[in-house]
Amino acid sequence: MSVYQGVTIGNKGNGSRSEITPTIGDNVSICANATVIGGIKIGNNVVIGAGSVVVKNISDGVKAYGNPCRVVE
Repeated sequence: MSVYQGVTIGNKGNGSRSEITPTIGDNVSICANATVIGGIKIGNNVVIGAGSVVVKNISDGVKAYGNPCRVVE
């Protein structure tokens, strides 16, 4: 996993750790100033673009970016 400058990975709300904390797969790149929040799952081989806000699951092998984050490939 590669996490670049200014990335925030955080919990959302109250509950068990698996319900409020992101799960990040293998070979994931999270580019500068992106935010990943909540009990979501980021798949394997994913690239999340700079400045993105991720609050929903991202499937394997895609590139995603934006606010809110959306899959582009």
